[in-house]
Amino acid sequence: MVKVHKVLKLKHLVFFINFLLFTFICNAQTKKDSASYGGQFSLGMRNTLSVFTDAQSVGMGSGGEFRIRLDKLINTEWFADYISTDIQGLGYRRDAHIGWSVLFYLSKNPLTVGKVTFYLLAGHCFDYTKVYSVYPGVASAQRWSSAVQGGMGIHWNLTKKLDISLLSQYMLHLGTNVITSIDNIGSYQYLSITQGPGLSREGHLLTTLTVNYEIGNLWGRK
Repeated sequence: MVKVHKVLKLKHLVFFINFLLFTFICNAQTKKDSASYGGQFSLGMRNTLSVFTDAQSVGMGSGGEFRIRLDKLINTEWFADYISTDIQGLGYRRDAHIGWSVLFYLSKNPLTVGKVTFYLLAGHCFDYTKVYSVYPGVASAQRWSSAVQGGMGIHWNLTKKLDISLLSQYMLHLGTNVITSIDNIGSYQYLSITQGPGLSREGHLLTTLTVNYEIGNLWGRK
């Protein structure tokens, strides 16, 4: 009985050691696979639709971006775009954004070819805004501001290097207050533009379509 008991103990010990080795190997492989994603560098272009601005009009714009991947499930996106908004034919609003976002993938295999990958994003940007009337003599306004953004999106991975992405994010600007209103003089309308003191919290919803292609690895990995 003592011999059988010792044999069982030995079997349990061997099983436990094998389990630890298996766990270690799997964990090491996971870290290796995750690390192999780091440094991926992609270039892309973007088209953006802006809605729900104080101008109560829809803006459209375009720009470029690049991505630097940090991990299997974490990516970064650095972008610049220029958006033009027609304010009911009475004036225009121009917005230029330069910013970055962190992408958090919700899939264990974010680079699966032919499948859609969902992600959450959060980030920050700097922007320049100018609002002016189509009529001469009407005051215009401009400002520099800072903004934070958050939202979600999807990648459609056409290949391991090429993807089409669609994202929607809400951008909240913190800057000086630019107010627009439409005034009537007889049968004519014109755009009134004022720039008040203090800070405003102006937000708008951005929907962006992008195309990105991986061109290399910054860390030197293949």
